[in-house]
Amino acid sequence: MEVNMKKFYTLSILFISLFLVNINLTFSQAAWQIVGIGTYENLNSISFPNPYTGYAAGNNSKLYKSTNAGLNWTALTSPATGNNYFVYFVDPSVGFVSNQTGFFKTTNGGGSWAQITLPSAYNVTSVQFSSASTGWLGNYYGEIMKTSDGGNTWATVYTMQGYNSKVFFINDLNGWAVDTYGYVVNTANGGTSFASQRILTDTLSDVKFITSSIGMIAADSGRVFKTINGGSSWTLINTGYDNKLTGIYVQSPSVAFASAFNGRIITSYNGGGSWINDDISANDLYQITFASGTSAGWVVGELGTIAKRVNAESMTCIGTGSVSIGYPFYSYYDDSRTDLLYTASEITNGGGGMGAITQIGFYFDTVRTQPLNGFTIKMQNTSMTSLTDFTSTNWTTCYSGTYVPSGLGLQFILLNNPFVYTAGSNLLIEVCYNNNSYTLNSYVLGTNAPGKTFHNHLDLPTGDGCTDITTGSLQTVRPNICFVSNVITNNGGSQNGVPSAYKLHQNFPNPFNPVTKIKFEVPKSTFVTLKVYDILGREVSVLVNENKLPGAYTVDFNASSLTSGVYFYRLETASFTDVKRMILVK
Repeated sequence: MEVNMKKFYTLSILFISLFLVNINLTFSQAAWQIVGIGTYENLNSISFPNPYTGYAAGNNSKLYKSTNAGLNWTALTSPATGNNYFVYFVDPSVGFVSNQTGFFKTTNGGGSWAQITLPSAYNVTSVQFSSASTGWLGNYYGEIMKTSDGGNTWATVYTMQGYNSKVFFINDLNGWAVDTYGYVVNTANGGTSFASQRILTDTLSDVKFITSSIGMIAADSGRVFKTINGGSSWTLINTGYDNKLTGIYVQSPSVAFASAFNGRIITSYNGGGSWINDDISANDLYQITFASGTSAGWVVGELGTIAKRVNAESMTCIGTGSVSIGYPFYSYYDDSRTDLLYTASEITNGGGGMGAITQIGFYFDTVRTQPLNGFTIKMQNTSMTSLTDFTSTNWTTCYSGTYVPSGLGLQFILLNNPFVYTAGSNLLIEVCYNNNSYTLNSYVLGTNAPGKTFHNHLDLPTGDGCTDITTGSLQTVRPNICFVSNVITNNGGSQNGVPSAYKLHQNFPNPFNPVTKIKFEVPKSTFVTLKVYDILGREVSVLVNENKLPGAYTVDFNASSLTSGVYFYRLETASFTDVKRMILVK
């Protein structure tokens, strides 16, 4: 049974803009968010070799893996029974776990493990690789060991005065370690010799460096020590916190984070001059880490506590056309399957980038409240540039259940399993369902995009549209779509997290009513002005007029006192100027 129901009419640009303005979403600033992992055992350690793939280890053989930036976790088989004290991965495949029964290595992402024989049997308390083949570890007895063959064999190069040595190396030659007796040691010759000094008579918990000169140490009683000369001397910093600090991460010369007992994370944005407190849990926190060079951070602690640093959400919208189409919600038939391809350039031009997609939205023009059972959304990163058939492999299932279109305009679907989009890839999406009843179609708005949509709809009383629809045809019009993502910021590609160039981003959302966000980046300390002008060139608002340190900034522009229309915002420094256009619709 075929239905002859096609709607062709034109919507004005203003009407499309109103769809964009009436989005009911909250876009949060960076914050720590507790993630359920499914255990009340203590989680002792966490490692993310890249922004997407991570591992967490804990007591009672607990070991977990995430492949979508820490939003969802699956249990792995532990290399041994007992408590797992430390986990470290060199890359998504090669990693190490310290268990109370021994030290283990995997080369297939935790699928299998081989036990590594160490010079002594004390529990390993830290691991870090300075290159693919050269690595370092510390253990309960304060020993520091080195490997030059990727972790297959190890040799003891130094023994500290105290216990629980924690190591950090910025390259194969320069490294530091701390212990429970307040000693810090450093080497500048790859472990041939170490210099030792005692800076405290209490526990030093962790050490991290961002350059060969700038580093910090976390200690008991809320104390942080900082060096700017490679560890020759250390300065005690007042954090305003008096409980035990358990871990530290130095993200840039300006930005540092420390985990603590009683569920607290303290953060400094000015090199340790002042600290901000985030009380994220009632449980003690044990380790904090970031994917190197990015804004993606995580922390773990007692009773299964794990938290992710959730950055400001962004929305990427592709397509502004006004053609009304029945797919992918073709409920006039029992079963439907639709593949949609969106290119990397379209995602970039829409303001998108690497991150975890948590919601997708379509612009509904006509809504039928037909429940869509077996409703499934799948996604994959791809190099495909056009479609000629349905794709059957490499999918990640992001939503599975029943879906009922609920209203007109832009409606979002919250994904059960957020999908990690890799910047530079094209994005392929499949929407399908399996029904035993039908009504009229729900229609969505779409834009001409030949070669980007493959679709079919059938009545399959005993079949499933997601698997049994295997043939279809190309469609000229592709549905307009929006993605909501947890952004993972790549810090300019530089080790110290400083942007590599000036940049003024397009405001978001745009059009807006009455508040929008404007993001800009500066690579060096400079005086910055950010001003807003009306269409006649008259200044209507000054958003920034001060010196700024290197970094990325986001400011809000509230236009509640202004009338609808086109406005311009201008970023200016001594060596850079850029202007962008935005639309206020009330």
